[in-house]
Amino acid sequence: MRRKFIIGKLEVRKLILSDLLYLFLYIIAIFYYIYIIKYKPEDKFASSFIISWIIGLLTISSPFGLRFRNIYFSIIWLLLSIAFLINATFIAIIPLLTFLQYHIIRLIFWKIHRREFIPYELGRGAMFRYKSYFEQKSGDIKDKRFTKILLSTGILIIFFCLIFVIEN
Repeated sequence: MRRKFIIGKLEVRKLILSDLLYLFLYIIAIFYYIYIIKYKPEDKFASSFIISWIIGLLTISSPFGLRFRNIYFSIIWLLLSIAFLINATFIAIIPLLTFLQYHIIRLIFWKIHRREFIPYELGRGAMFRYKSYFEQKSGDIKDKRFTKILLSTGILIIFFCLIFVIEN
């Protein structure tokens, strides 16, 4: 099958079942947050923080971002991240910022290495090589280096968002 890339090296392909599941879970989280805003406003910050933290960490510490190569997944994720910002605390910007951060890092990687970035998985204090079924290969030392950049800049984004919230 020939792959078709468009603007920003995003790929045009159908969403797979796991893509749909992640998008559905994000939608559920947004609806849960809307419920919290309406019926338990005292839990607004905690809910916003937990949802943002989970999504942000998922994006920066796992190969989850490979899904962002799909133009349809990226557009829907971007729209959901913007929807999550509506009537939310400032901390809710984390999913949007980590989404944009991932795209910036993958484009820089593509420009330097002329191939897709395949992030490593993080767990138990170590980094594990991940095999991308779309790329039909695993990441190498270059991907590991960029995974470290993704993780460290992502942690900085989350940290600065927390500092901003604490100070205001």
